[in-house]
Amino acid sequence: MDKIFCGVEVQPLQISKEIKYGEIEYDSRKIKEGDLFAALEGAVVDGHDYIDTAIEKGAKGIIVSKKVPMREGINYYLVENLRENLGIIASNFYGAPEKKLKIVGITGTNGKTTITYMLESIIGEDKVARIGTVEYKVGKEIIPAPNTTPESIDIIKICKKAVEAGLEYLVMEVSSHALKIGRVKMLDFDCAVFTNLTPEHLDFHHNMEEYYSAKEILFKKLKKDGKAVINIDDIYGERLYKTYGGLSYSLEKNADLTQKDLEGKKLRVLGKYNLYNLLGAMGAGKVLGIDHDKIIDTIEHVHTAPGRFEPVKGDQDFLVVVDYAHTGDALENILKSINEIKKGRVITVFGCGGDRDNSKRPVMAKIAEKYSDIVVATSDNPRTEDPEKILSEVVNGFEKNNHIVEIDRKKAIFKAIELAKKDDTVLIAGKGHENYQILGRTKIHFDDREVAREAILKKKGGK
Repeated sequence: MDKIFCGVEVQPLQISKEIKYGEIEYDSRKIKEGDLFAALEGAVVDGHDYIDTAIEKGAKGIIVSKKVPMREGINYYLVENLRENLGIIASNFYGAPEKKLKIVGITGTNGKTTITYMLESIIGEDKVARIGTVEYKVGKEIIPAPNTTPESIDIIKICKKAVEAGLEYLVMEVSSHALKIGRVKMLDFDCAVFTNLTPEHLDFHHNMEEYYSAKEILFKKLKKDGKAVINIDDIYGERLYKTYGGLSYSLEKNADLTQKDLEGKKLRVLGKYNLYNLLGAMGAGKVLGIDHDKIIDTIEHVHTAPGRFEPVKGDQDFLVVVDYAHTGDALENILKSINEIKKGRVITVFGCGGDRDNSKRPVMAKIAEKYSDIVVATSDNPRTEDPEKILSEVVNGFEKNNHIVEIDRKKAIFKAIELAKKDDTVLIAGKGHENYQILGRTKIHFDDREVAREAILKKKGGK
């Protein structure tokens, strides 16, 4: 027991016998005979309610964060702030596999996912485990990603798999939420990348200062010889750089990496925001000691992540693009990039998620109408909120008459593609790689790319 709880304050409530546990799990559905169950308290589900289920499935030990009725023959351990300390317990349990990897954490409002893919290419896919919004990847194994940054136990298990597969690096997106609640408390980082900070998740962080403080935690977790890679064109990045130093990148100022480092390169990515992403990935590569020539050679071939400016092709004479942009800043960035290359009109489909910061809804409407000829406002993961209420708050931001309101996302996409003429660009924003809609607490299958292909086929006279 002492070894598992090393570095954590623990109170043994009942020790029936010392046991060598099989696995440690926080999901009672995964428990097998002889496992250790961690009863995590979440915002929606409380793991303490599933202790009996875990025991029935074979759990022989239970870690709790509050006192519970105890059953004979089962070991019980009390750990206050269990969520914050669970990663340390898991690390102890699995022999600290994270210490055998070089770990890169990427944080910021926008660009995290794309940088993970770019950096994976720079280092070499055969050396990297990747964690992020789209998926978790270990060697050839792809694991669905319920969260941008998984629970601490899952991170440790991914590290264990990575070490067993002979991988050397873990490249991961680190969300402000994960930093705030302690999901990465057990990790020390070789490199921390900061992209930018724009209003997002203010329902959770309350204000930009709290949001910044959560992001800053990553840089406090750098190893002694670890280095920060920071976008100093962002005001919060400039502030971070003054505190933590490291390698700076910029498209507007003097920095360690600038646009000059990209000049003369045949890049496959579009938009100023992706130039920032490239510089961030290059900076991380440099910090990790990747050969300069390899970095330069790789950036000419890298693509963005799935659902990031992803074209939908159906032999049509207009461009259809799906993108994950779901913040004002991200939407503005991609629309500016589209306006730089457009030949015809710009038609934008977007919505705002429910149970999330509602202050961005009218802001996104203003941005969409400013850079678009036609805007189709629709639903985007309404969750437990009323979709009509969400849309009414979106519509409050419109000042022109160039918008259509269609609450049904499928109909909205069909409408946008129906309106498209030769050389127009249709942007379907907000969901990107996601293949679901969240209605209430239920996920239903919905993929913008599939719906767009169906709409293109219909427009061309297919079935």
